[in-house]
Amino acid sequence: MDVPNPQSTFELSLDLGPQSGMNDTARRNRDALIQAYKDQLAGDWDGWWKIFDKDVVFREADSLPYGCTIKGLEETKIGLAGMFGAWSHLKVVIEEFAAAGDLVIAYIQMTATSRKTGKVYDRPVAEIFRFRNGKVIEWHPIYWDTHEVRQICAVDE
Repeated sequence: MDVPNPQSTFELSLDLGPQSGMNDTARRNRDALIQAYKDQLAGDWDGWWKIFDKDVVFREADSLPYGCTIKGLEETKIGLAGMFGAWSHLKVVIEEFAAAGDLVIAYIQMTATSRKTGKVYDRPVAEIFRFRNGKVIEWHPIYWDTHEVRQICAVDE
């Protein structure tokens, strides 16, 4: 097959390390994240936070009303509180987990009501977690449509 648009430059590379794919480490990381979500579901936020490294990096897209890139567990807790502060109601349904190498992805359906406008965001979100030695060192939620989040939360008004 030719490049879909011959006027475009297309580069693709596979940078798979020796630990890529579903292996014992990926299974342990996936199981740890599932247990942490179960702890959160039971109201045990300490159980949730115990899987995070003290130097975890938390990223929310800069375009979001609570966008940030922060380092540290205590700072991450504050960053998450900022996200919760934007929504008056938040429903998260985790549909599946995928794991390979040091990454675990939670595929989520998020329904959230803006505290500012009362409008509802109802779209998929993928939360990407990178582990090292059994601890989350990076956490990056990715929203289906950050522009829509901005509109719903009236960021530019």
